[in-house]
Amino acid sequence: MIRLAIIEDHPALADGLATLIKGSPDVVVVGTAPDVAKATALIEREAPDVVLCDIGLANADDGFELVRRFAPKPAFIMLTVASYPSYHARAVELGAMGYLSKIASVDQILDAIRAVAAGAPAYPRDARRSADTALRLPTPRELQILALVVEGSSNVEIADSLSIRVKTVESQLRRLFDRYDVASRTALARLAVRQGWIDESR
Repeated sequence: MIRLAIIEDHPALADGLATLIKGSPDVVVVGTAPDVAKATALIEREAPDVVLCDIGLANADDGFELVRRFAPKPAFIMLTVASYPSYHARAVELGAMGYLSKIASVDQILDAIRAVAAGAPAYPRDARRSADTALRLPTPRELQILALVVEGSSNVEIADSLSIRVKTVESQLRRLFDRYDVASRTALARLAVRQGWIDESR
């Protein structure tokens, strides 16, 4: 019997998914959790074999933090609406065994659960391909600057917000322009959102 935990911040979705999966003869749902703290307690208490984990969780938590803490045991499958190349790459890098869209069928989800429980990866071909071709991730400081660029902040406002010099902001932006081959702040902001480095919805 495969022991499964579901980490999802929308209760109706978590409960509905658990109900559908409970119909399977070889998978038992040992619990659900909406955020990193409750998920950590659930995983430590129930020792699931597989974890279905959303990326955006309650309390602005990041599901990847759980992968970082626990993978490869239990085996993680990221189940999310987000399909960014950088997310695919991060899942692979951190050791998640699978990556599925929330529009996947129950049969597809169960097939993935069985695969990763047996030690096999469960990445759709397009997710694996985009992981292989994803751009290098910005540093934490670069991500802070990018988030402010996406918000429309000026160099002076970015410098004030991060307590750094304007020349430092300018230098960081030039480095980002060169690295990602973009010519403007607008193009850089669009790239950051498209790659999933900055999520405008959160």
